[in-house]
Amino acid sequence: MFMILELNITSPAEPTQVAGGFATREDALMAVKRYLKSFKVSGHNSEESYWWARDSDGLRRCWISPA
Repeated sequence: MFMILELNITSPAEPTQVAGGFATREDALMAVKRYLKSFKVSGHNSEESYWWARDSDGLRRCWISPA
């Protein structure tokens, strides 16, 4: 099982789970890409080990984690 975690860079809070319960990493990858489409500005690092998005609340970082 895999889940998607998000960290708001401007907040000292722990990462929050935005989606989870995916059977494969590929399913989680499709879900994180759908999630990022809700932001006007987003991207990923070259290895696709994390994704980022920017909105009025600041910069967010998302990644896929084993549950």
